[in-house]
Amino acid sequence: VDNIPGVTGIGEKTARKLLEQFGSLDALYQRLGEVGSDALRRRLEAGRAQAELSRELARINAQAPLHTDLNALQLREPDWPALRSLFRELEFKRLLQAVQEEHPAAQSPEQMEAVRIVGSQEFVKAVQGARAAACAIGCWEIGSAASGLFADVEPGILLVAFDTEKRAWATIIGRDAREIGRTLVSWLEDPGAPKLAHNAKAAARLLGRAGILLGGVVGDTMVAGYLVNPVRSTQTLGDLMDEYLQESCPQPPPLACVASTDALAPFGRWVRCVARLHERLLAELDSRQAGALYRELEVPLIEVLARMESRGVALDTAHLQRLQGSMGVRLQQLGGQLHQMAGGEFNLNSPKQLAGVLFERLQLPVLKRTKTGPSTDSEVLRQLAEQHPLPRLLLEYRELSKLVSTYVEALPKLLDPATGRLHTTFNQTATATGRLSSSEPNLQNIPIKTELGRSIRKAFVAGLPDGLLVAGDYSQIELRILAHVSGDPHLLDAFRQGRDIHRFTASLIYGLPEAEVQPEQRNAMKAVNFGILYGMSARGLSRELGVSFEEAQAFIDAYFQRYARVRAYLDEQIAQAKRDGYVQTLLGRRRYLPELSSPDPVIRQFGERAAINAPIQGTAADLIKRAMIRVDAALREQRLESRMVLQVHDELVFEAPRRELPALAALAKGIMEGALALDVPLVVTMKAGPNWLELSPVP
Repeated sequence: VDNIPGVTGIGEKTARKLLEQFGSLDALYQRLGEVGSDALRRRLEAGRAQAELSRELARINAQAPLHTDLNALQLREPDWPALRSLFRELEFKRLLQAVQEEHPAAQSPEQMEAVRIVGSQEFVKAVQGARAAACAIGCWEIGSAASGLFADVEPGILLVAFDTEKRAWATIIGRDAREIGRTLVSWLEDPGAPKLAHNAKAAARLLGRAGILLGGVVGDTMVAGYLVNPVRSTQTLGDLMDEYLQESCPQPPPLACVASTDALAPFGRWVRCVARLHERLLAELDSRQAGALYRELEVPLIEVLARMESRGVALDTAHLQRLQGSMGVRLQQLGGQLHQMAGGEFNLNSPKQLAGVLFERLQLPVLKRTKTGPSTDSEVLRQLAEQHPLPRLLLEYRELSKLVSTYVEALPKLLDPATGRLHTTFNQTATATGRLSSSEPNLQNIPIKTELGRSIRKAFVAGLPDGLLVAGDYSQIELRILAHVSGDPHLLDAFRQGRDIHRFTASLIYGLPEAEVQPEQRNAMKAVNFGILYGMSARGLSRELGVSFEEAQAFIDAYFQRYARVRAYLDEQIAQAKRDGYVQTLLGRRRYLPELSSPDPVIRQFGERAAINAPIQGTAADLIKRAMIRVDAALREQRLESRMVLQVHDELVFEAPRRELPALAALAKGIMEGALALDVPLVVTMKAGPNWLELSPVP
């Protein structure tokens, strides 16, 4: 267990017997000739150096030099805030929970008065009279099964606002917008009435159910905490309060458990925490020169995303039903063929049974092992497909099965019964680079690489009479940003002249005129172009292209010979990240990289890849966010019916009446191409069609 090797071939029993006979290791080797067994004596002779080394490893060195003051080793009370922060950073969730239960963060010494529930007009009067520059709010849903204080209240929303240091006000909003006080609705929707929240987008979605379009959001502690530290796994209000103010902020109890107005105090404390924490985080952002990014990009985006989420996207369920039928038939056919090839039936979804078929029945070579046995993952199956047709058919079966379960069957079940549409959640605080992600369901991951996958896109349609889906897609945005930040003359010229960058790169690498570049050569250079952005190694490129390691390395070497300024830029980025501890986008979004100082080379290499990729991918994310804010504002200013419904990384998808297509296409293209000034032109392709698959270029 201690990994001390001992002498090869001599176990514990024999070693104990020898030491009892001779008294010590030194005596054993001095009298080695007395060892009766020739084989044992030979083992001892061959392993003498190892035996002496093992003794040295096991010996306690009582003379080791110590430079520590013994008083510093006395048991003391830990620094609980620092320990909670460390456990949170390392994602030791169970340890963090245990520490928080035993040693919670201190509560603010100032106690709050009870939260007062008032009518809508009195509520607005109270918050408008508050001394705070912005009013902190919180929203909680009152369900149909509410009891206690809310037993007689119709389903709706509890709105709580922070007034002064010791007071908070609450009012109840019903689901029917006609029954809500006009004064309250005007205040909530007023862009000139500044409001703070934690996860303001969720509050906006909740208020949207009552027909209220939340406006005037000027701060969000969840988003601010994310900008300060984008790699933190969670951005809960309690964690942020503990980390930045060393105070606790317990989550309010379910409203169904609230028996009296006295029990509403946690809701008031929660809202007050938002106000106090926002001030602290804002100072932190300004100290990192990220205040402008927060105020001008991330905060305005909140309302844009809330509107997109509330609007949702229409789905052609009849098309999905047809797909389910045809795909089900194909799955049965594939299953029969696979069982026939295997010489008998087996569970197609069981890795263990599949391994038995591949490596025992068919005698195919084991290429990779896991803790549970031979691997049957997609990479292994792709390699085995070159030797036998069963792995190839199994890959097709897996792809089809995943399409059916993840999309064809699942998407119709996720339609909102009230709207008949699909409503995703755009996550603003989920990625370290600033890109948006999508969940419940993930609409940024709808397949596009295969014909079967693309058929899913046909189900996404315009939900308007005589409507169209319109998509604006940035062309090679990350490579254009690379050309700008690196200043490489070859890349700059290629983009300025409107050339196909992958064909152009292939012509440089292969030494051919662009007209003579073959499709497989262009595809290889496309993999190299994008691989460089992600710090891809020669080994990774060899797997991507199916070529030898040496050939892949030759591609990379040739690339950097032609694009010398790109190589210099990448090296400069890594050096700057090691010096400053972070990299940043053109708009100032920072990615801190402690990985670069790790003693583990694997972790350091990850940090180097992030230093290369984060500024480019992050700038692309900032760019499309800025475009979204401006397009959304322009659509509303011009009173168009067209609306943004999806964002998929470099693509914006709109739902539009057919009559508005020319105006929408011109507006979106102009704003998207002018969102950021680069040394190369930004190019956006506009397409339109009846669904997300069948899109044609807009003239």
